[in-house]
Amino acid sequence: MQMEPVFFAKEFENKNFSNHIVFICDHASNYIPRKYRKLGISDSDLESHIAFDIGAKNLTINLAKKLKQSYFLSNFSRLLIDPNRKKTDTELIKVRSFGVEIPENLHISTQEREYRINFFYNYYHKNLGNFVKKKINKYKKVFLVSIHSFTKNSKNFNRGIEVGLLWNKSMDLLLPIQRNLKDKKIHFGRNYPYSGFHYNYTIDRLYRNFYLENITIEIRNDLICDQKGIKKYISLMSNIFKEFLNEKKP
Repeated sequence: MQMEPVFFAKEFENKNFSNHIVFICDHASNYIPRKYRKLGISDSDLESHIAFDIGAKNLTINLAKKLKQSYFLSNFSRLLIDPNRKKTDTELIKVRSFGVEIPENLHISTQEREYRINFFYNYYHKNLGNFVKKKINKYKKVFLVSIHSFTKNSKNFNRGIEVGLLWNKSMDLLLPIQRNLKDKKIHFGRNYPYSGFHYNYTIDRLYRNFYLENITIEIRNDLICDQKGIKKYISLMSNIFKEFLNEKKP
């Protein structure tokens, strides 16, 4: 039985800029191949935040399309294996997520673990690295922007923000984006609701390989769960990055 592709990638040509942004979405999909029987979870759980970042895929594609940049998306659920975790991370293949047990991950064999690492994880990162390298060879300067979404509440606690800006090695994108969000009166957090020092593996890996300016942007998922919300944040974020690209244009 043929499975779906592990990733999707596309570049939109834009001759107005010699610089380029690659938008990355590690948790774009809740797809689980049929042989895994939904990993034993319910349909409602498969459609929830535990399986993927709600709204992030739509936002990533449309940002890249509107700005005529590039996107690179995963096409497998993080419950199979999480591409935004180190191989040594205990959350690489989760047995429980947000209080929900993942039955098919409870007693995973060494053979199955290695299969998921090689077929999904390694293949994803190898192709993402090659994709970014091609952009480096094509454009004067390349920036990396990772798009995620988060839940409004965690353990009955209201996180109180609309957008999170995660950073670790590079602050060059953080500062202008932060300034723009302040100007637009958007409530945001720095390294909140997650820390860029701990939950930024994909971006950190690319930084180690290519030393590219980068940022991870988390958007509250109830704000981008429908077309009205998506449209608002496409407009907001595209204007921010358009200004940024203009500033960086040689």
